[in-house]
Amino acid sequence: MNTALFVRQPLSLALASLCLSLPTSLLAEQTSSLPPLTVTGQALGSATTQEAWPTDSSSPAADAGDWLRQQPGIDANRMGGHGLDPVIRGLGQNRLNVLLDGAYVFGGCPNRMDPPTAYAPLYSYDRVVISKGVTTLRHGPGGSGGSVLFERDRPEFLPGEPRVRGEVGGSYASNGDALKGWAHVITGSEQGYLRAFGEYSEADNYEDGAGREIWSGYESTQGGLILGWTPNQQTWLEVTYEETRERDVKFAGAGMDSPESDNRTLGLRGEYLWSPLLTLSGNLHYSQVEHVMDNYSLRPDATMQMRVPTTSDTLTGRLMAEYQLGPNQFTGGLNLIQNKREATLTNTANGMDIAFMWPQVTQRSMGAFAEVEHLIGSDKRAFAGVRLDHVDSSADKTQAQPDPGWSKSPAQLYEDAYGFTGSADQEEWLTGAFVRFEKDIGSWQRAFVSASRSQRVGDASELYMARIANGGNDQWVGNPDLNPETSHQLDIGMLGKSQRLDYSAVAFSNWVSDYIYRDQGAIGTYDGASHYRNISAALYGIELEATLRYAEHWETRGHLNALRGDNRSDGGPLAQISPYNGQVSQHWISDAWEALLRVRFAAKQDRLNTPAGEEATSSYAVLDLQADWNPRKDLKLSVGVDNLLDKEYANFINRNAAGSDPLNSGDNKLSGTLTEPGRSIWVSARYQF
Repeated sequence: MNTALFVRQPLSLALASLCLSLPTSLLAEQTSSLPPLTVTGQALGSATTQEAWPTDSSSPAADAGDWLRQQPGIDANRMGGHGLDPVIRGLGQNRLNVLLDGAYVFGGCPNRMDPPTAYAPLYSYDRVVISKGVTTLRHGPGGSGGSVLFERDRPEFLPGEPRVRGEVGGSYASNGDALKGWAHVITGSEQGYLRAFGEYSEADNYEDGAGREIWSGYESTQGGLILGWTPNQQTWLEVTYEETRERDVKFAGAGMDSPESDNRTLGLRGEYLWSPLLTLSGNLHYSQVEHVMDNYSLRPDATMQMRVPTTSDTLTGRLMAEYQLGPNQFTGGLNLIQNKREATLTNTANGMDIAFMWPQVTQRSMGAFAEVEHLIGSDKRAFAGVRLDHVDSSADKTQAQPDPGWSKSPAQLYEDAYGFTGSADQEEWLTGAFVRFEKDIGSWQRAFVSASRSQRVGDASELYMARIANGGNDQWVGNPDLNPETSHQLDIGMLGKSQRLDYSAVAFSNWVSDYIYRDQGAIGTYDGASHYRNISAALYGIELEATLRYAEHWETRGHLNALRGDNRSDGGPLAQISPYNGQVSQHWISDAWEALLRVRFAAKQDRLNTPAGEEATSSYAVLDLQADWNPRKDLKLSVGVDNLLDKEYANFINRNAAGSDPLNSGDNKLSGTLTEPGRSIWVSARYQF
């Protein structure tokens, strides 16, 4: 396939003039102070930002999106067994900023078979930082739903420490015979290091709680090398190469599958301690995605063989300065994000190009940001930030005419649907800002309030999609005339941390003007096209988490999420709004053992978005069991049963396209939202050295 070439763009560094805060204590016990709670990777930590560690999880996950769904406050859209697409606060896709060790990796599938998390080798990361809503402006424009940062630590080798360390692990789950294995090793000295990692997973089709076989098998191979150079205590430089190869990924919730999907990412990162007060850092990443989907390689009896080869090449760059002085911290920098995408629907039988779905789309964002954190006395903190971005979008093949006489060029589709006849090129200035105030209450609690503004432009599909098929009777048309989407959010909450009780409670609201809404129905000369328009929308909800420790070995943990999303222009709900959901788990913990009983639950959802084809789902409660054993400090063995009672249930935001599953037939045929896996017995092991 052709490789897109990027135009060189200048990046200059915005240096700081303010400074860094002294370390601030977070929450302490009611009777005596606890150590400070440090938020790593995000200078602006809060109840809406949390860290999670893949090595802490024992239960198998198909991919990073499946693993994220196990974290409080995160849901995911399922289309098959792999490629689960995360959603935070009712916002997903390009409303989340997802970075893989500093890199944006935008998928190659217009139907989101390969979200960024599909290309994240989960167990190669040291931590994942999850932020809900806007908590920082460092990662580019948008991110109204939040950000998910998969991060790897810089290893240190001190005198006398082992020069080689690493981990190997694996898991097996009975439902779908899902296998996963991983390993990573790091070797080095005070002058530098080499890190290698690899991960392999495969699964057959899973069965749901009713015994139906769901079209969902996959195979994924991932690996990479990282070379680091640390010539002195002030300097760090790192070069990375990683690759993902996915094969035979089946999607019950789509009319096509993906026989091949590959990603290659090159990266360069560095940091220089200019002085005790000033740190300079930067990163540059280039990712190439080549994705193929078709309806015949894996599916039986395809009457018309259709294929969509796609490419998505992304350049990510950032230069940043952190200046420290006294009780303040200032961070400033520049971002570059550039993506080129192309997708063509072809008829394999006759070689005709049916539609230029992504007509050589290029989107480039260049922006600057500045953030400040200020300590007010010993118990109060204030945070603020601003950013400005210039974004230009273009499509080079809008005038190209596909081969069939009944098909139309992208420009003709835009005119027929919206009456749009101007230039498809778009330039926008986007602004973002946030303010936040925190107040400690006593020795172990904290209250906060924050307000933010963020903007994003439409993505390649929302602006330029040009799919026409079935003899001209099926249209999916982007809108080059969309306004940028603007979100104004307000968060208010409290959190506490004591010897017996940890908790957080957050209420949020998000007023969205020019929300980019995907509709289905009459538009222009078309009777039932999928199309886009701007509306007014509102999302609001509550997020609760708590852990209670008692009787020496016992812990009870739980979280609850309540969300509502409204279309303020037309009335009714937004799409992809999860019902009230959460989980409660009971743990028994000793030095070598942990056993848990977990209940995952959700209320029914009957607030339906008709254009999205949503169907009501029933309430459910699913029971899981798990036991972990650490016979030695470096070895962990686990066994468990997910969905112990083999309950049939569906997650509301899963694709409502079960009818496209080629296995879905007979008396037990499913006619609604794609169902979740039934009972699965699993084992896993992890050894660190």
